[in-house]
Formats: sequence, structure tokens, C-alpha cells
Amino acid sequence: MPKVSKKVVAAVASEVGPLGSYVDGLVKQGLTRALGPGDRVPLEIFFNYALFSLCICLGIFTASRIISPRLFKGAMSHLKPFEVKIWHTNMVTFLPTFAVTFFALPAILKYSAERYTFIAPASAETLKATGMSLGYMTWDLMVLVFDAKDQMAAYGGVTPYVLFLFHHSFSIAAWPYAVSAGRCVYFVNYFLVSEVTNFNMSLRWYLMKTNREGGSLYFWNGILWIPLFFCVRVAVIPNLVDRYLNSDWSALGTNETWAARLLLPVPVMLNLYWFGLIITTAVRFLVTGSEGGHVEAAEGARGRAKSRKKAD
Repeated sequence: MPKVSKKVVAAVASEVGPLGSYVDGLVKQGLTRALGPGDRVPLEIFFNYALFSLCICLGIFTASRIISPRLFKGAMSHLKPFEVKIWHTNMVTFLPTFAVTFFALPAILKYSAERYTFIAPASAETLKATGMSLGYMTWDLMVLVFDAKDQMAAYGGVTPYVLFLFHHSFSIAAWPYAVSAGRCVYFVNYFLVSEVTNFNMSLRWYLMKTNREGGSLYFWNGILWIPLFFCVRVAVIPNLVDRYLNSDWSALGTNETWAARLLLPVPVMLNLYWFGLIITTAVRFLVTGSEGGHVEAAEGARGRAKSRKKAD
């Protein structure tokens, strides 16, 4: 296991965690009971920020339930009961756009390890970004599991829903070890900063549900989403593939090698899949003025047909 960088040690020694010294103590006690005595600075930072992220998720969800019905009373009055619930859970999806990117972008800019190596200690920024991201993913995974039917409808069907389940589960399982042990940190940094594209996706849902698909904000949100998604998630793929193929695999243990070979390509393939969906939907919208084929669009069409029948 690589030595923890002096900057990371200094970061945790010179500051109290975001939830205070009491939680810092609980995290240390929990790690000691689970793993035995020892100095585990990276895991301390990670779990402090993961708990912090979970608290923010709960706070955003609660605040939305209290404030949204008053602030968006007109818009929410047209929603179905399950969509009102999705309204509040989707508010939480804006969190990683800002909180994770705030730490992940500096982590990328400061990364200075050799190009073709899988072994490098994570910076304090990487550990904080990972904690914030996986705290959110843990929250979102619970929402997906305990509200499967409605979440499936919100995401547009079984396939996207299942992809998000796998995406969150694999990340929660692999990233804590990767950043605490200093494995494949370069890749994790880029996977983290890609959360910035969540903003456009989340905003799009709200614009659709408030019947603003024909407005300029919906149009420009979609148009700007394409280059942002491409630059952050797609344009970096050749560089990631080059490092994946040419880095020193012999430095990893057997289990680490298998995990890296299987899991590192997953976000890349998902990003290509999602980008294809975005482009297909954008082209369809520009040509026909409708996103056709989407579950929600189909439901809207059925609703309009029923309204016309009643009118006749």
C-alpha cells in the first residue's frame, strides 16, 4: 500500500471534519473497531465527507418537501402523485454537480504522478470528492431500491434504471478501496468530475414536468448539455484508454488487477451509451420538435389523445 502523502496527513491534522470533532471521533472509533488499531487518514477523510454528503442529501430532500409546494405551487399542481415524490428526490441530484466538482477539479489539476502507473496516493481533494460523491450515490441507491417502480418511470424505463443501479453499486464497492489504497486514482478523479453534467440532466426533468419543452431555456439547456457532456465524459476517453492499456499492470495485486480490468471500462462504456442517447434525442427534437420514444413523451401523447376523445 503506498504511503499517505504528507499533504493528506496535514489536511486531516489541521482541520476539523465538516460535521465536527465529535463525528471525527466516531469515525476513528468505527474504523478502529472494524479494522483494528492503525493510522487510516484517507479513510477518515472519506467517511467524514461521505456522512456529510448524506446529511446534505437528507437536508435538501426535507427542504424541498417544505419549500417546493409553496414556491412552485402552480407547477406542482399538474403533477401526478408519484411525480411529486420524484420532484423532491430529484432536487438532491443537483448536489454532486457542485459539491463533487468543487473538490474533483482541483484534484485533477494537481495530479502529478507518472503517466503510466496505477499506484499513486490520493490527494485530500480526491478523498473529499469521493466521499461527497459516494455519500450522494448511497442516498440515491436507497431511493432507487425502495422506490423502484416510480424511479423506473422517472428514468425512462428498465434499462436506464438498471444501469444506474450497477453504476452506483460498483462505485460504492470499489472507490473507497481505490482512493484509500492509492490505486487507479487518476481514473477516479475523472469519473468524479464528470458529475458536473448532472445539472443539465436534472434541470431537463423539471422543465419537462412544468411543460416548458417548447421554451428557450429547455432548448439551450439541451444544446449546452451536449458539448459539456462530450468534453467532460467523452473527449477524455482516448487518454483514459491509453493509460488503461499501457500502465504497469504488474504493480497491482491479483485481485486488484481483476477488479481494475473489469471495472475501469464500465464508466467509459456507460458514458458512450448515455452520449448516444443524448445525441439521438437531441436530433429527434430538432427535426420533429418532440423527443418521441421517451416513456414520458409516450404518456403525454396518450393523455392528449384521451383529452381529444372527451372533447369529441
